[in-house]
Amino acid sequence: MSRVANTCFFVDRHLASWERFLAENRWAPIAIFGTLLKTLQAKLDDSLQVHGAYLSVVDTLLIAKNGNKMLGIQRWKEHSDNADRGDRIRGHHWAILGLISFSQEWGRYFCFPLLMQLISGQLNPSLIMVDPAGVATLASIWDSVHPLIYQLHQHLNGAALRVVVDAYFSKAPFVNPLVEKGIHVVSKLRHDAVGWDDPSPQQRSDAKRGKKWQLAHLLTHLPTEAVSVQLYGKTVIVHAVCHTLWLRGFNQKVKVVVVEGLKKPIILFATDLSLSMVQIIEIYGARFVVELAIRDLKEYFGLADYQCYLTTAIHRFVHLACLAFCLYRLIQFQQQHLSWLPPVPKGISPTSFAHLRQGLQHFIFGRILSPQFGEIPNLQDNTSELEAILRIAA
Repeated sequence: MSRVANTCFFVDRHLASWERFLAENRWAPIAIFGTLLKTLQAKLDDSLQVHGAYLSVVDTLLIAKNGNKMLGIQRWKEHSDNADRGDRIRGHHWAILGLISFSQEWGRYFCFPLLMQLISGQLNPSLIMVDPAGVATLASIWDSVHPLIYQLHQHLNGAALRVVVDAYFSKAPFVNPLVEKGIHVVSKLRHDAVGWDDPSPQQRSDAKRGKKWQLAHLLTHLPTEAVSVQLYGKTVIVHAVCHTLWLRGFNQKVKVVVVEGLKKPIILFATDLSLSMVQIIEIYGARFVVELAIRDLKEYFGLADYQCYLTTAIHRFVHLACLAFCLYRLIQFQQQHLSWLPPVPKGISPTSFAHLRQGLQHFIFGRILSPQFGEIPNLQDNTSELEAILRIAA
């Protein structure tokens, strides 16, 4: 809260008022989410449609916390490759949902984070499920993730929606409930995954499965096809095969795409059988943008800086961080060619939030503060002095 109060120096409020704003004031994050979603639909329009449907992405992230007063803090397994963080991290485990759009001008995908939910732990639970009979059970990770997707689908008025997730979510308890509600899933499978064809006429009449496939071996058993796909802002040629079959525990057949990798095959699947092989590869490639969004949320929007003790305040804090992220991105989309935004330095991505923030800071000091305290002479020629002022103000 102290960081929020210091950043909003232009608002005459004490630190306690910011804490009350998050914890006590009556306002609904769900209503803010609905308004934000309508704004994105109005501003981005067709760019939110990826291969004929809305494309959402779900991922998880860990936020380290040391205190004991916050609900849900416990030790979680660290899945990153950063050896400095160790194999365990103490803090909160979050599920985050975003909406993916495609920018024709930049030729790449972007993620707009919309909703977050604490994932309940076994040692320090943060979410309990109660059935109609009054029996309480500890919520699973799917009980934390599914409501985010259902809520987005409801606010989209039941429009066609797909969810792209990494291999951790490619399990029947996650996929089947979504497919039953008409929400399709695109994900990745383990390298040792297996699948089955439909039973052949030569098999017994009560046979439930046909030929068994080691999915990674499909590249050697079926003819490969060289296709051109858009991945990470570039056009690349990949060699892949496609086959429709059953996976263990799934209630319907899925379309599996096996792509030649540098070391081992990459196995993707989609529950939407109307998608082509190229579309499945491109949709899963778009999933990476949520990793960039999480990085920017932590680095530029203070997502991990909350120190509230009330769960309501914590949820409001992270959702306001997501809201700020989306508004900044909209500014970047619609005002990238205005005069107040300086040219992009060499080696810096045009989508960098650091570049946008620097442009806004220059604008504030040059257009708002200068008339009150005297115009800053030779604004363009005093870059080093101006940068020092901006760092102090930030």
